[in-house]
Amino acid sequence: MLKIPQKILVVRLSSLGDIIVMTPIFRALRERYPTAQIDYLIKTEFQSLLENNPFISNLLVFGAKSGFRGWRELCRKLAAEEYNIYIDMHNNLRSRVLGHYLRRSSLLRFRKPRLKRFFLFYFYINLFRKDFTLLSEYFKVLKPLKISNAALMPEIFLSDNAGQRADEILAKRNVHQPFVVLLAVAAWANKRYSINKYRELSRRIIEKYNVQIVWLGGKKDHYLTEFSATKDSKNIFLIGETTLDESIAILSKSSLVIGNDTGLSYAAEAVGTPLIMILGPTSRETGAGPFGPGSQSIQQQLWCRPCSQKGDRKCYRKRQYCLENISVDEIFRAAQFVLDGEKK
Repeated sequence: MLKIPQKILVVRLSSLGDIIVMTPIFRALRERYPTAQIDYLIKTEFQSLLENNPFISNLLVFGAKSGFRGWRELCRKLAAEEYNIYIDMHNNLRSRVLGHYLRRSSLLRFRKPRLKRFFLFYFYINLFRKDFTLLSEYFKVLKPLKISNAALMPEIFLSDNAGQRADEILAKRNVHQPFVVLLAVAAWANKRYSINKYRELSRRIIEKYNVQIVWLGGKKDHYLTEFSATKDSKNIFLIGETTLDESIAILSKSSLVIGNDTGLSYAAEAVGTPLIMILGPTSRETGAGPFGPGSQSIQQQLWCRPCSQKGDRKCYRKRQYCLENISVDEIFRAAQFVLDGEKK
């Protein structure tokens, strides 16, 4: 179908977790085409995720504030590059408009399982394969290039500078290894495990292992502001105080990360840190969940779950059983499995 390409453009603008899950395709593309120019287009706020990736030739960025006019201007510039292959891993309005400008390029496009998810969310009929994962779906797009999923895992390449800045932040707050990171955040409230249960989990980990707990989150996670004002030498709150690459560097230095279905949880796995992910309204069918052999997911098997793609749909039951039925004991046992292994 396709001749050996000289120039390849990959597009996936957002979101954090989706981009991280997709990262193995760059290694696979580079191994298949060692001399090709492999460019990647991404939103500005996620630039630091990929700027040190050795398998990408050029990292192209788009600022969402430039609007649709700015997008059209960018499309014209990219059309002039005459890419041989356009890999659309986003499949949204913007990426389809770009496809119109790149009509001369061979198109490979990610197919979202919208119909299957519709039946699952509204009729509770699961048509997904048991081995379905978002990562395997990304690799399906590359089949025409004779590229298969060779057990590759998400990966992030951090700069030395990011690591140094993370060390400085931790030293300033008197954080010493080993420490555990808690990610009690998520873009949608329905994906957030109880803050009070996180606090109880923190207390039990500190009580048994005498380690510090680092709480990470972004500037938008204002719902943790009052809680993070607590003065405590064992609980270190860095909510909104770190950049994306600094946060990921801190994750890479921790012994364990426990978090909701949120982008930084996937980042932890991508830098090789053991992960415990707490899943509520999302599941593997929605693209959620960890991939690594050292990772664990805590979730309830319920007829009403999953109920939405992003976890943004209001729960229609009396209680949100998918999260409320997950006990601190269950998460603590999973944490013990990791932390007891660290002590050996």
